[in-house]
Amino acid sequence: MGKIRKALELMNFLGNPMKDIEIFGMFGPGNLGDEAMLVAALDTLPPSRCTPWQSYPNRPVLNRLLRNRRHKHLLVGGGTLIHGGRTGWLDYIEMRSREGAQVSFFGTGMAFTDEQISGESEAFQRWRAVLERSQEVHLRGPQSVDLCRRMGVQADVFGDFAFLLHRPDIPIRDHYARDDTIGLNVGKCLGDQEAYEDACIALAQRLSSRHRLVFYVVVDTDMDVTRRVIDRAALSEKRFSVEKHYFDPYKFMLSIRKHQAFIGLKLHAAGLAMVSGVPAVMIAYQSKSLDFMAPLGGGGEALVHLPIDIDEFFGKIEGALEGGEEFVFEDVISHIAQGQRKTLERVYLSPQ
Repeated sequence: MGKIRKALELMNFLGNPMKDIEIFGMFGPGNLGDEAMLVAALDTLPPSRCTPWQSYPNRPVLNRLLRNRRHKHLLVGGGTLIHGGRTGWLDYIEMRSREGAQVSFFGTGMAFTDEQISGESEAFQRWRAVLERSQEVHLRGPQSVDLCRRMGVQADVFGDFAFLLHRPDIPIRDHYARDDTIGLNVGKCLGDQEAYEDACIALAQRLSSRHRLVFYVVVDTDMDVTRRVIDRAALSEKRFSVEKHYFDPYKFMLSIRKHQAFIGLKLHAAGLAMVSGVPAVMIAYQSKSLDFMAPLGGGGEALVHLPIDIDEFFGKIEGALEGGEEFVFEDVISHIAQGQRKTLERVYLSPQ
């Protein structure tokens, strides 16, 4: 069935003249945050006009055919796509821009080192040229907007694309109606991994004495860390469970909605908890976490920075467990999402 579905999607991509909005992002390999962007786009815009970006590794002839299939619009969504590293993303977006596609960025993040900016690296110059030619540039947060303006390109804050997944029927607004469970997401922190895991182990041991824990894996490369934390914390099998969510953000949000609190490392694990109205604490393992939180008011109390101060960590989690308003962001996310939908409607649905 998978091959048949893929073939039908390819035929639709190549032959349907109504498909004029190509959606580009890092989706495909199975990372919940990246897949959330695609789901949000397909839910917000008319499915009859949208087609996900198609790529077939090790199929050069097929990829050339795909590149020759023109679409009027290229919607570049969430994820830190604009950066100084080497990826094929820039190549593709640059090619479509030069072909005359109306390229627009929504909720995209930016990341360049000071050296790449001051020295105007090749990637920096190429991204600048793409952004200058783009129809619309709406980025994830003020950090990304500031970087864009340092390029000499005007942009504004859109907020994270995943905010568009907000649905009023998902949040549990009565804190006392929640289950006596806590959601946890752990993984590779890109820093002092041992110290980070030690803090997670101490947290799991402390919380499991009072609550049942549910560990969420949102990218498969984090499963080893999850198992290691569980094993080293010596948790009773009755006190925890593990769930894998790589592709379906709504399924994830429905699973976490009744937790007393959620503590997450990966941006969109904690982020989607916030979209779901769950009191949440986000471990800011990269600057993109700050960019995500800034449109929500900064989320100072809800952010824990690396290296983790264990007393501060425990204190903030106790605040989240009490349902403190500084840990709940559903109302502001709902407001931002309304503005995001209006922007997308203006760009893609208004009479030209």
